[in-house]
Amino acid sequence: MTPAQLVVAALVAGCIGVVMAVALPRVGRAFGYLFMAVASGITLVASASALTGGTTTALGDVSSHVVIRIDPTAAFFDGIVSAIALLVSVYLLGGQTSAERASGRAGAAAAVVMWIASVIICSAGDVLLLLFGWELVALSFYWAIAYAGTDVGAPRAAYYTLVLTHVAGAALFGALLPLAHAAGNDRPSDVAAAARHFDPAVSGLFFFLLLVGFGSKVGLIPLQGWLPYGYPAAPPGLAALMAGGAFNVGFYGIVRFLVGFGAPILLWWALVVVALGAAGAFLGIAWAQAQPDVRPLAAFSSVENAGLIVVALGIALVGRALDVALLVGLGIAVAYVAITAHALAKALLFLCASGVLDATGSTSFDRLGGQLRRLPVHGATGLVAAMSLAALPPLGGFAAEWLIIEACMQAFRTSNRAVEVTLALSGATVGIAAGIAIVAFVKFVGVALLGAPRSAGAEHPRRDGSMLRGTALIVTAAAVVALGVATPSFVRWLGFAIDGVAGVAAARAVAVEPLLIQPAFNGFSSASGAGLGWTIALFALGFAVLVALIPRSASRREPAWTSGSAYESWTQYTGTGFANPTSVILHAALWTNRIIPSSPFASGQPADYESAIRPLFGFPLASRIGGVFLTISALVRRTQSGVIALYLSYILGFAILALILYPSLRRW
Repeated sequence: MTPAQLVVAALVAGCIGVVMAVALPRVGRAFGYLFMAVASGITLVASASALTGGTTTALGDVSSHVVIRIDPTAAFFDGIVSAIALLVSVYLLGGQTSAERASGRAGAAAAVVMWIASVIICSAGDVLLLLFGWELVALSFYWAIAYAGTDVGAPRAAYYTLVLTHVAGAALFGALLPLAHAAGNDRPSDVAAAARHFDPAVSGLFFFLLLVGFGSKVGLIPLQGWLPYGYPAAPPGLAALMAGGAFNVGFYGIVRFLVGFGAPILLWWALVVVALGAAGAFLGIAWAQAQPDVRPLAAFSSVENAGLIVVALGIALVGRALDVALLVGLGIAVAYVAITAHALAKALLFLCASGVLDATGSTSFDRLGGQLRRLPVHGATGLVAAMSLAALPPLGGFAAEWLIIEACMQAFRTSNRAVEVTLALSGATVGIAAGIAIVAFVKFVGVALLGAPRSAGAEHPRRDGSMLRGTALIVTAAAVVALGVATPSFVRWLGFAIDGVAGVAAARAVAVEPLLIQPAFNGFSSASGAGLGWTIALFALGFAVLVALIPRSASRREPAWTSGSAYESWTQYTGTGFANPTSVILHAALWTNRIIPSSPFASGQPADYESAIRPLFGFPLASRIGGVFLTISALVRRTQSGVIALYLSYILGFAILALILYPSLRRW
């Protein structure tokens, strides 16, 4: 079977899974996830075949606009979405989680629909089918947030998510349908190329409509507001699929329609994309490190990682604008590595959060502690996810961020002052974001995984003996490590997907040797994830040996907490306390609200201290903008009285006004 035929078979299996999840009262949840695992496995086989052979296959009826087309670009994104779906399915087949509502069938059905919609978007050979998939993703997100979980804030989060995704859909309709009309067909590559038929001003409008549409799905600033509400409100298992899988359809759209844009790309368009990505990376991780809970931290971290990936894609757009093909290929290669690293690590983090929530009843930093020892599988794999998201070697996140910073350093090759300044500032911003990420995830590791328990639930967690859950976590963690160690092999495997977009042999230029990666331009710099990993391991082993061999004088331990009094769990750092120095420094970006009693110690009782941030472009701003439209709608609604005579008077008044303002109408 061809890759396209395999994907169609997988979609049919997914549809069967949805029907069974909805129709079977007792076993619907299990069958839903089982069929998603089977369908995603089939799609992985199809993706591997297309990526290895560099083939393009299609199947469907052009006249009905139902066409599945698999080329290397579609295969990469189908593979990422399906790999995460397979891992999430295996984890959730290990048993129903505490965050799922009722029997869990609603969550299973929403998950399968989400996977189906994501694969349709990435595999669509027709833009109308792509737009159908886009709306289906929006509805599946709403379904997963509003009906699958037990979070009390789910209704508002679901509504906010649905509104923003429909705004994105409107932007895509406004750009893709005129382009399809100009192309004379609905094939995505031809639709993207049709931008050359328009004036620069009109093609620029289409470019930014597409950026708004696809950027809203990945949380591009200022369209990120739904992520910190939607992800925490959904059950963590489904949030893993949202953040690690469906999240990536926005990047697919940017690669397919913006990097593949048919009209000449003006340099300032590309620089705007780079600047927005850098701003998102900085603000996203600044907001993340101040969060009091694991799930919002993970959600805001997705804003940061989206910004990093958009920086890489913006560099590819700079290469398009200046006709530097190797720079295009470098940007695409870096983006693909970063997309994969984020998908695996973020899915792993949410799955670990799901297990911790089941075991302790909370994911709040103020109630956790000591989970690395009490929940060793979830704790150890959560540590791997945190290290990767903090860009520590030798994991996938390190390879991605190192390549992004190195790519920013290639600005001097363009001999363009605007590019040099923008990429230099963006690279510095990415570096600062990487430093803040270490603070954010050291907080996660130090407060949630290490230390002493801060609640009874953390002290005596419910042990999870599910082999399926443990297998899913360990395999995902192993994939995170393997990506960092074998990045050159991974890039070479994606050669057709990278070079097909760039039009030059960029994959080979990045993966210069079996163990080395470099920023495409030979002789600039290189790094080895495997080499760094072995170096760190050998240093750790050497230190352990020295500690064991060097004799130490007899010592006596005494508790040192709170001026020498006995150690208590409350004397540890809290999540808020650990992040406070960074939050104070970043106050201008965070807009921190602190609530402290006027006389906190007057009564002799413990004082409560609350700290919360107000992210820019968040729900309050969206509410104010929405309030304006609601006011206008209320005024319009008053005109709808249902009285025919009043409607006729409207028509008469409009006709008189038209005749007064446009006298030429009288000649009609």
